[in-house]
Amino acid sequence: MTKKEARDYMNRWRLVNKALAEELRRTPMEVKFQQMDAAYRMAVGLGFLQKMKAVKQDTEDEVRRRWLRLKKTNP
Repeated sequence: MTKKEARDYMNRWRLVNKALAEELRRTPMEVKFQQMDAAYRMAVGLGFLQKMKAVKQDTEDEVRRRWLRLKKTNP
């Protein structure tokens, strides 16, 4: 790929990103809400929320263990 081809490629993607951003700005709030609701329902249906809750709980438990260890070693 030449420098000119690479520049042209990047310019095309800038135009695509600009068009997508404009489309997103023009999308009514009601449609955005419907899309968000559909994504949430899909995540629930695929079991992602339970997995995320489990990961969050594991992370919180680890933080608690570290704090307890720090409290014990540093009076």
